Amino acid sequence: MKETDISKLTKKKTSGNNDIEIDKKGAVKNVFSGLWKMIFTIFMVFVFAFVAVGISLSIYIFGIATEPTGIDLYDISLNLTSHIYVKDEKTDKYKEYQALYDRENRVWVDYKDIPQHMKDAMVAIEDKRFYDHSGVDWQRTGGAVLSLVSGSNSYGGSTITQQLIKNITDDNQVSLTRKLREIFRALNVENEYTKDEILEAYLNVVNFGNNCQGCQSAAQLYFGKDIQDCSIAECAAIAGITQNPSKWNPLIYPENNKLRREIVLKEMYDQGKITKEEYDKALKESEKMKFKGYNQKKEEEETQVQNWYIDELFFDLRDDLAKEFDISTDAAERMIYTQGLKVYSAMDTDMQKYVEKVGREINTDGIYGLQTAITLMDYDGRVIASTGSSAKKEGNLEFDRATMSSLQPGSSIKPVVVYPYAIEHGYLTYGSRVKDEPLENYKVGADGYPVEGPTNWYNSYKGSMSLPDAIEISSNATAAQVMDQITPQSAYKQVTQLMGFKHLDEKDGQEVGALSIGGMTGGVTAREMAAAYQYLGNGGQYYEPYTYYYVTDNDDKIIIDKRDKLPIQAYSDETAAIMNRELNFNITNSRNTQAFNAKIDGWDIIGKTGTTNDDKDSWFCGASPYATLAVWTGFDTPATNPDTSISPKLFQKIMSKYLKGKPKKEYNFPADMEEIYYCVDSGLLASSYCSNTRIGYFFKDKKPDYCYGDHSGAVYDNNDDTYNNYNSNYNYYDQTYEATTAGEGGGVENDTTPSQENGETQAPAETQAPETQAPVTEAPAETQAPAAPTTAVVE
Repeated sequence: MKETDISKLTKKKTSGNNDIEIDKKGAVKNVFSGLWKMIFTIFMVFVFAFVAVGISLSIYIFGIATEPTGIDLYDISLNLTSHIYVKDEKTDKYKEYQALYDRENRVWVDYKDIPQHMKDAMVAIEDKRFYDHSGVDWQRTGGAVLSLVSGSNSYGGSTITQQLIKNITDDNQVSLTRKLREIFRALNVENEYTKDEILEAYLNVVNFGNNCQGCQSAAQLYFGKDIQDCSIAECAAIAGITQNPSKWNPLIYPENNKLRREIVLKEMYDQGKITKEEYDKALKESEKMKFKGYNQKKEEEETQVQNWYIDELFFDLRDDLAKEFDISTDAAERMIYTQGLKVYSAMDTDMQKYVEKVGREINTDGIYGLQTAITLMDYDGRVIASTGSSAKKEGNLEFDRATMSSLQPGSSIKPVVVYPYAIEHGYLTYGSRVKDEPLENYKVGADGYPVEGPTNWYNSYKGSMSLPDAIEISSNATAAQVMDQITPQSAYKQVTQLMGFKHLDEKDGQEVGALSIGGMTGGVTAREMAAAYQYLGNGGQYYEPYTYYYVTDNDDKIIIDKRDKLPIQAYSDETAAIMNRELNFNITNSRNTQAFNAKIDGWDIIGKTGTTNDDKDSWFCGASPYATLAVWTGFDTPATNPDTSISPKLFQKIMSKYLKGKPKKEYNFPADMEEIYYCVDSGLLASSYCSNTRIGYFFKDKKPDYCYGDHSGAVYDNNDDTYNNYNSNYNYYDQTYEATTAGEGGGVENDTTPSQENGETQAPAETQAPETQAPVTEAPAETQAPAAPTTAVVE
């Protein structure tokens, strides 16, 4: 029997335990090592992130700190009047037209003429360490932060210097960036100007209530005297207002002002700025203080009433200055009134007088309260003349219907986007057949279910019709059908990004009827419509409208220049030319709308009418070879317009005046545009098979095929590239088109009572579109095809 060595087994067993113990220690060590590496990695990530953020923040703060303040207290103190200049048509030189006066009650007073107790009152209540800090009171700033954290707003952190900056820039945005910018601006301003200069500016620009900017105008309004003649108590009453001009207004809340001015007097006494005797005397005067108010103002000179064009120019200049110098619109207004700018206006003074005159005449025939908005515009965006009301202008910077009213354009919107966009993208050619049928899912009804539409003013659907006829008869259904093809989203992008429309709502980019027939959630202005029609006469371009050529500062340095601005190519010159001829057809062959009233003998006039439900809005937008013109008439409180012929008649009158004496001029179309007969019944190029033909306008490689006799009213369906033939008993221009109450669709649809242009009359017989016979032309052999061609006219 083999003997077993127990000692060896024991040793071996012990060795195994040691190995296990060693393995456990190694595993623990590895765990701690991995954990340490992970912690170290996380720590280093935080370190690097902290450093990166710190560097970025430092660069950001440095950028703010080194920004120029944009504040010139010397320019502000000069209080220079700005002037508008217009070009003399006879000499072609500029001449002064008018000065621009401040709407606010502002009178600058020099530091030496401000009494010491006015200065002391202001410092005592607003910034008692004003003469000790360098623009920022860090103690007050810290207190303001603690106050903000605790939820209290009783501790103000802004110094007089910071308040001056806010008043000059009107930068009141609540953000850390604004506060940092304000702090650094204050430090820089204190380096550039003395304390006396800063306090002088502050006392002349801050708001003391009731439209008073500065202590001098406040003294004149409240006490009927100059600031240098005001007592300590009166200065305290003025100084106390600026912290909250509404709450401490002495004319509206005299008791509030009494409380506030006595707080000011107490601060003045506590800070040693007045003696006990002066303090007691001031308190006694405060008890019986009376205020003069508006009726006691010395200056009651009648303000010069400027015309509508100058109002429009002012708002344009204000917005441009705000954008150019990154300041608020209030600061831009102050810049206009105080810095002696020279504004070189684009106004035609004779046309401006005439436009305002004819605008006021629309209420002379028993129509009262009818308003108008009119904009006459050159093809480079220059606003030639404009009016915002039919009433006599009695004030300045009033509500301007030509630029501020978001209006429903009705069918005048159709030449702007739905049809030209379809032509531009190959859906249509000049004479294409378009569906005149309702869309099944036109809109969602009140019950949440789809509703078909839109309705036409003629209470029927024709199945299909030629594009020129669809425009002339102002079919809503055809426009909606085409919009359904090009999509509302594409149309919305076109007009908002390439054609300057700024008053639309996002819903207008989702609903078929908005940009096809003019029934919008948002709206358009007369100025926007005049600008949108530019493309028809300048090769498809859009220029941003402008009312001045350029502006210089007081030293004649140009600061804004509108000359030689580059346009946006809204459409190709080919699309523009085709749509121009479509609207020429609309005028020369008008018999279903009021468009014939816009004709001017001897001139090639183009344009489109537009009305909304119950004739609440009436438009005519059009052009001559020299300019575009948009005219709207309606009531401020929507009501039926009793005469929708007024808008095209105003167009005719104004454009005739503008064209008078000008040399004859034609539109500049692309040289390769061809006049070719097309078949009205098929939309294809005419051949010997066709009897109902007209002249159309086409370009090489963009022409439809020749017609081979299929006149069944075929239109192109973009969904399957095949013809759809409508058995709709279509009769081209049947007699239902010629009802004497004929009107035009457009605008918000009323499914039970379609809108009509009341009093619409047919054009004189000689203007009816003749049905012409094309020359007997066989289609070229290489174009012969089956009766149903595979290449069709796009719907």
